[in-house]
Amino acid sequence: MCRGVEEEVRRRDDRGCRRIRAPVSCDLCGENAAVYCEADTAFLCRKCDRWVHSANFLARRHLRRVICTTCGRLTRCCLVGDNFSVVLPESRYKDDGTR
Repeated sequence: MCRGVEEEVRRRDDRGCRRIRAPVSCDLCGENAAVYCEADTAFLCRKCDRWVHSANFLARRHLRRVICTTCGRLTRCCLVGDNFSVVLPESRYKDDGTR
């Protein structure tokens, strides 16, 4: 099971930002992660996210889910490219974090 799925399974019973969790670390530098990239199966801070996803046109197309700064869960807000953000509809992800 990939790390992102494990994080979703671990968090699926916690609905909302009631509890503060320890932040997830960036897989590259160890700072607090800000996004999760499904294509790379990696948690990344903003700096590393910009570095990784500006590498080429293929990486720019990756959809990265933003991590809530309060509870540490993956939100429905996503980043695509350098500065474009979208909010996924609730039906995109099931309650267990799968598609």
